[in-house]
Amino acid sequence: MGDITQYNVALFLHVGVVIITFMIAAVLHAALNLLVRAETAEEARPIARVVHRLDPLFPFFALAILGFGFWLIGASPKHGDDHWKVGDGWILTALIALIAIEGLAGAFLAPHAKKLVAAIEAAPNGPLSSELRAQTRDPFIWYVGHTATVGFLGVVFVMTNKPSGGVAVLAVVIGVLVGWALCYWQLALAAKSAPSATASTASSPATP
Repeated sequence: MGDITQYNVALFLHVGVVIITFMIAAVLHAALNLLVRAETAEEARPIARVVHRLDPLFPFFALAILGFGFWLIGASPKHGDDHWKVGDGWILTALIALIAIEGLAGAFLAPHAKKLVAAIEAAPNGPLSSELRAQTRDPFIWYVGHTATVGFLGVVFVMTNKPSGGVAVLAVVIGVLVGWALCYWQLALAAKSAPSATASTASSPATP
């Protein structure tokens, strides 16, 4: 049985936080897909509260990933022949990508998500208005969210394969583009389902 080293502890914590972050992201993406298909305020509120509770956690997990990542770099000379430096192309790419993604999320995703949650909480019971339905498809929430999740998946590829700087950047860019394509597809499906939901609401008899 091998000894438990500082490097192995740092690696465990770093990978563990990354896994938890992806788990939370998966819940939020599912919540967005449910929210965009909700027909009434009563259906939308519990989903919006999930978004409200989970979205603010990301900056803390990003800091943890950075902190454990730097610890991992510092411990790397004690692990075999790997002597990693912050200036290595793959490390620099991962670091810049993570900071840029969190910057985008803080500047655009977080305020728009808060605004959406507040609008849903303030909405009267009954069918969602057309304006609120459109707000559930806010591109700032959807595109930045997909940029963060799939772009960071590209960062994970970089961290596990340690390619040269150019290949590392390309991997992150491909991740972002795949995220945008998935986002466009999901929003197109949501927009396609919106008229039928509106029509069914309009055709239902008004309550006295």
